[in-house]
Amino acid sequence: MKSVLVSCFLFLAFVSAFGQDLTLDDVRKKYPLATKDEVVCNELCTALKGKVDGTDVLSGYAGSVTMLMAKYTSNPFTKMEHFKEGKKLLEDAISHNKNDIELRFLRFAIQDNLPSMLGYNENLEEDKSYIMKYLPMLDKRELRKAIANYLIKSEKTDDKEKASLKKYQN
Repeated sequence: MKSVLVSCFLFLAFVSAFGQDLTLDDVRKKYPLATKDEVVCNELCTALKGKVDGTDVLSGYAGSVTMLMAKYTSNPFTKMEHFKEGKKLLEDAISHNKNDIELRFLRFAIQDNLPSMLGYNENLEEDKSYIMKYLPMLDKRELRKAIANYLIKSEKTDDKEKASLKKYQN
């Protein structure tokens, strides 16, 4: 019981501290970990809940992380709730920032990994084309590298596209 209380305290302290100083750079660093780790995903989702207004890149990340939460639950109703809530946040952010490559990338990555039966895959080609066209103009080197690395691993990217992305890996 004591270890459970200590764990809960540490978790709440982390979430509290993380939520107070949450920056976009923090989220960018944590997001890839959230795709592989339920605890990180939950912490990031909790930290982002009160930090978004539906119109910015943080809102897009909040939507993506909320959809990722579905990956970590077995209840189909909860999965669908996470999916719908996250999709709304992400789509709202994109509707306010249609030309934001990072948001378009988040949607591409989510749609790339979702089962097609959910029907949320209609923007894959459009987003990939947009990303391929504007990636060279992205001034954030680390973000450009992360996007290129993801696209190179994606099955939705053809060999010619992958070859053109290799220059951004460094």
